[in-house]
Parts: sequence; structure tokens; C-alpha cells
Amino acid sequence: MWAVPARPHDSGMPTPKRLLKTVALTAAALGALTLTACGTQGAAGTPSSAALSAAPSATPSPRMLSGEELERHPDPTVRAQAIAIRITNTCAPGTAMELPPLPAVSKLAETVPGTPADEEPPTPADAPVPLPTDLPEPPGPEATVSYDEVPLNEVDRCAADAHADRVRAAFTGGAPADEAALRKALAGADYLPENVHRMPGDGPLRVRVDLRDLSPNDNLALEVTATADGVRVDAFGAPVAGGPEITDIRRADRS
Repeated sequence: MWAVPARPHDSGMPTPKRLLKTVALTAAALGALTLTACGTQGAAGTPSSAALSAAPSATPSPRMLSGEELERHPDPTVRAQAIAIRITNTCAPGTAMELPPLPAVSKLAETVPGTPADEEPPTPADAPVPLPTDLPEPPGPEATVSYDEVPLNEVDRCAADAHADRVRAAFTGGAPADEAALRKALAGADYLPENVHRMPGDGPLRVRVDLRDLSPNDNLALEVTATADGVRVDAFGAPVAGGPEITDIRRADRS
């Protein structure tokens, strides 16, 4: 399952299915903008006068990327998504939905203009819309939050091994000198900076890479520890219920 985590598993963040829908809508909207930039056609199939007057300001439409090309997309979020989807589908073919073709532009989500400032807000309906009767009860205020490590299944383990190999490959040149160097190497391997969290305490430099929104079953996380000649990568399962912070998860073999 897939999402772009600002803060993992907050109640207001997009779910993976919502993310895919948003990406698809963004691509469609960009396609519409491209058509608009190229001008509208007159009744006889020739550009209208309005299109001709706007022609000098038209910009070339961006190249569309699809499939494995998305792993080299200018937007780091798209790259992270594409890599995670490929890894998941390698471990369990057909598990993850492929991303749609996307324009090769950076900061994809910011490319489509928002609502104009002078646009009137939508008017609420006069009568309330009835809710379905089969909705589950919302969790109560006493809902339990788990902070204990959870097991990874076979597919998660396969994905964990692939991610761990990619992380180790990013440090073949030696151990990171400091946290900034570690983060830079992880970003270069297309692990999003907002998913990398420094672990508190003394001892070797240690971070956790939260992949819960980029893993087959929403539980995968990596613990990356600096060593004398590179890094050690340990995969573990992080619960999602209640939205615990990745740095608060208690590993089975340590506090």
C-alpha cells in the first residue's frame, strides 16, 4: 500500500488508495493544461483566434514517464513510490497497483493550480446527507496504541531484504561521517527525508526509515546504524494502529 507520509499514519493524511487517485487526477489535470496550452480548435479544425493570440506564451508539454522510467522521475516522491511498487511486485507479483504515466516535472503535486482566491466557496447542501448505516463505530478515546514490534510476513521479509540491499549499496564508499552525511546518502537512494528519523540516546549513530506507507502490509521499517566501514541495516515490523511514532516502537531485542 502506498502513501506520501508527512507524518506517518496521522488521521488526516492520505491513505495509499487516495494517493494513487490523487496522482492519477494530477496527471489528468496536467494533460488538460497541456491541451489548453496548445490552443483550442475552431469549427473547421483550425486554431481559434484566441488560441493564436495565446500561442507565443504556450510552453512545450512535459514528457510523460511510465513503468520503470518513473524510478528516474524528477519528483523524489514519485521515485520512492515507483521503487517500492517494483520491489513489492517482485516479491508478490500483482500485489501493488502500478502508477499511471506521469509528466516529467518536479514537485508534481504542486504543478496543478489550486482554487483561485476569488472563487466562491461551495455552498453546503440545505439538507444533511444521510450516512450509510453500516459504517463501523469510530474508535473510542481509550483506544489502545501498540508500541511493540510486530512480525513481518514472508512478503514483507522479501521487500525488507531488497530495501536493505539498496541502503547498504548507498554506503559502499564507507561509513557516514555524521547524521547529515547519512541522510544525504539515504536521500540519494530515494528514501524520503521525512521518512528518516534519528534515534535518541548515546552510542552509534542510528536512524529509522519508516516504510509503513511504502510496504506490502503497512508494517515495514528499517533501522540503519553506522558502523566502522558502512552501515548495518535491520528490518522490523512497526504497528500502525493508533499512529505510534516510528522512534517509539520497542524492538524485541532492545528497549
